[in-house]
Amino acid sequence: MAAIERPNSMTPDDASEPISLSRRRFLESSLAGLAAAIISPAVTAETAVVATHRITTDDDIERLLQHLSNWGRWGKDDQLGTLNYVTPQTRLRAVALIKTGQAIPLGREISPVNTKGLRQPKYELHRYEDPPPEEAGCIDYIGMIYHGFAVTHLDALCHIFTPEGKNGMYNGFPISEVTAEGANRLGIEHAGRHGIAGRGVLLDVAALKGGPLAPGSVITPDDLEAAERAEAVAAGEGDILFIRNGAGAANTYELGTGLHPDCLAWLHERRIAVVSSDSDSDVHPPLPGFQRWSEPVHMIAIPYLGLPILDNTDLEEISRACAAERQWEFFVTAAPWRFRGATSSPVNPLAIF
Repeated sequence: MAAIERPNSMTPDDASEPISLSRRRFLESSLAGLAAAIISPAVTAETAVVATHRITTDDDIERLLQHLSNWGRWGKDDQLGTLNYVTPQTRLRAVALIKTGQAIPLGREISPVNTKGLRQPKYELHRYEDPPPEEAGCIDYIGMIYHGFAVTHLDALCHIFTPEGKNGMYNGFPISEVTAEGANRLGIEHAGRHGIAGRGVLLDVAALKGGPLAPGSVITPDDLEAAERAEAVAAGEGDILFIRNGAGAANTYELGTGLHPDCLAWLHERRIAVVSSDSDSDVHPPLPGFQRWSEPVHMIAIPYLGLPILDNTDLEEISRACAAERQWEFFVTAAPWRFRGATSSPVNPLAIF
């Protein structure tokens, strides 16, 4: 793999607008003023380097970043990242999983007004009762910030920069491409162009462990592979992977279950296209040893792997359906919006058996 390109002149101030709040500070603030262990891809020298090193500290992450990175894998102009693993062939194979037509929503149903954790929500409903020949009805306005722990949403690859933005965004694009009018590169429209459609795999770690994990718990690669063995399924190239911890909306920024940083190497090796869970996939508070890379899933998966994260899915109904069907793979589809330059999109993925 080519080495990560490092723009020579990038500083955090290169963006056209002073967008300096880190995701952590952004989430901390109220914003009031603003079959067993089957691996699909062949093991290469690149993946072997990662597989033989555990990620237990910030230093481990920095030593392995080049091996984890997908920069240049699909060319210097690539803006899809791991969605490149989703192909017409993988979609066709996934469609073959549909047998009964049963559809299950994976997006959380929330109130745009009364849901805890919404950021800057604004809701207005306008009812009109004009006499004929005019129509009668209602329209509404819904506004909010979708990032956080309340809304099921897909993160665009422009959402997280490399640390301080010094090395740009995914694939080396400079952060100056992020402007007051949106991101000129890596916006959500790239995921929205073809949408997400393929094989969904549920690794039900909560079921494996006998019930919901306490918020703040850590999910390791061993947990993921134990779930694979229990379900007789293996996550692989082009899959949309759902990892259930069972706590759902009880996960918060203050205390939330997520993936151990070791899982980043696992996701990279398996060539997962999208990763999702019923939290934001990071452990909160940060694990000991990770002061600089305090939210490693977001801080590495998005800008280095180019791996979109689907936050806050509702995995309760799909958990019951998979157990009833004795099948933990299914066709899944989601259609992110095509708002050019947006950093996220609310979505309601549908699992179809």
